[in-house]
Amino acid sequence: MKHTCPHCGEKTFTPIQKALCGGMSSAGKPCQGCGFRCVNGKLCLVVNSITLAIAMVMVFITYFTHDSKMDILLFGVVPLVIAYVFNFVFNMFVGKLIPAIKRAS
Repeated sequence: MKHTCPHCGEKTFTPIQKALCGGMSSAGKPCQGCGFRCVNGKLCLVVNSITLAIAMVMVFITYFTHDSKMDILLFGVVPLVIAYVFNFVFNMFVGKLIPAIKRAS
């Protein structure tokens, strides 16, 4: 299963390459067919922002309400790791690639 480049219309991005393209504020990854850069679209940006915000709220609440280091690990750090893994998998399979706005330096 490959994803379509928004520039040339060819299916050149594997799911892992799509996940590593980054968000709309990144420079993106070049297409192997045409060489233009692509990034994940708005849907990925919104979902990533919401899941990371929820995870960060859990980290802060856990830090200020729990005394045990095991509780902080289970209810603070683990949800943050789960959010990052979920976002990576979400970026692999959901949403479209769009042309990158930011230029690579």
